[in-house]
Amino acid sequence: MAYLQGIDPTKVYASTDTQFDFAVNTIGIDADGKAYQFVKANGVIAVGDVVAIDEVGDADQVTTTVSAPGTGQGLPCGVGVVALADNEWGWVQRQGVVAAINIATSCAAHTAINSTATVGRLDDDATAGAEVIEGITTTAAESSNSAAGIINWPYIGVTL
Repeated sequence: MAYLQGIDPTKVYASTDTQFDFAVNTIGIDADGKAYQFVKANGVIAVGDVVAIDEVGDADQVTTTVSAPGTGQGLPCGVGVVALADNEWGWVQRQGVVAAINIATSCAAHTAINSTATVGRLDDDATAGAEVIEGITTTAAESSNSAAGIINWPYIGVTL
């Protein structure tokens, strides 16, 4: 894994592209000190969606199926900062202040959050069988399934 400074986290590469400025799984830091990881979208990723990142750099929207033990438990997570279509390449945020995290209605700020059945969305409902997503906290009240927050190298944790 390489670490680079001065990246453009909004740059997207088409699914047909074969040449990239960065290797898959490269960690980059923007001018504000936020960290991002270069990934390939395994399905559509919307701004704010929480994704699990596998060892080959495929990013898949977190759900209770994706986060389950034997499937995704322990995988690192990121937050989409730009929309990516299936098989496009781009950056997901791994560390720093985030303007929008896909979070369920009425989710409280600064509360433990977990995976849900809704793709890319987290909640604080502590549903049995969901996985805790460590390293993500919302810092504002949820509004229209979105909230600002802070992420600190998040990953899929234990099953509730």
